[in-house]
Amino acid sequence: MTEDQHKLAIEANIKVFDSKMAEDYDKRDAMQFLSIFFAKSLLEFDVSSPRKTPEESNKLIGDPEQPYNGFSPDKSLPDPHTFGTQFPGSVFKPGMKMMDFACGTGILTQYFAPYLATNSDQTSDIIGVDINSTFLAKYNEKASHVNATYDGVAMTSYLCDILDPTAQEVVSQFEGSMDLITCTLSYHHIDNYEKVTQKLSTFLRPGGWLFIVDFYNEDVETSVSATKSASEAVRHMGGLKVDALNKTLGEYSNLANVSSAREARVYLWQEQPFIEHHLPDEINEKLKNNQLRSKISNGTTVYLVETSLILAIGQKK
Repeated sequence: MTEDQHKLAIEANIKVFDSKMAEDYDKRDAMQFLSIFFAKSLLEFDVSSPRKTPEESNKLIGDPEQPYNGFSPDKSLPDPHTFGTQFPGSVFKPGMKMMDFACGTGILTQYFAPYLATNSDQTSDIIGVDINSTFLAKYNEKASHVNATYDGVAMTSYLCDILDPTAQEVVSQFEGSMDLITCTLSYHHIDNYEKVTQKLSTFLRPGGWLFIVDFYNEDVETSVSATKSASEAVRHMGGLKVDALNKTLGEYSNLANVSSAREARVYLWQEQPFIEHHLPDEINEKLKNNQLRSKISNGTTVYLVETSLILAIGQKK
């Protein structure tokens, strides 16, 4: 992708993710559920444990009859007071420096703060990076609350495109400094995710981890999707292949201990465009044949679907 194509893709993405979407984003039932579920999954993830097998990750999670699939921060997330002893293999530690790349409104980022709070002289830095000022305004509202609530936590944000040559003065301060970088539900929007991953890898300090979570359409493993123009509003690749992710993290970005696997299957209430762009042919056939349950949510028709999620990880050498 050329520099001009990259800029066009960024501009188109911002156009789609406008102020109206920023207002609606946090109100969506699916996003509320996914943010809590991702926080739980990443906080409790043990990098030393074997990855889940397809059989282990096949069980559907959530109760679609309940708000947010029955999840809530209070009852679904681990207890911050006993977290360190309950999950000794977690990479989340007080005093760490982490980045939430493509952080959006901070709906997920905020949930990490209680586990990084410290009563010592240590400071835990949570840095949100995004290309969208409207979404970052929502992030900064949450950051103000976090910074006033949790001792030793500094939650900040940066508006920048990490591949933009004119932003390198800002970007250079991230080099070799991060213990952890998380990125959720963003890679399917990024055309040149290989270059983005390579750049993110330079932000990690030795031993630091990159966690990528995204939608996973099993159909992409056996079919080839038509390539879309870089100028289209959002990439919507329909899913990320396991081998492609592993190659990007390992061979292209020179990370170690690389693995990608389906982490979970969940129930989601989603709109028709999401289903058409992200989910397997079998579910799309059910949509066409009116075989999916539907309801009206915030004035929009949504359908109950089963959605797979992939987690890819890599560690700085």
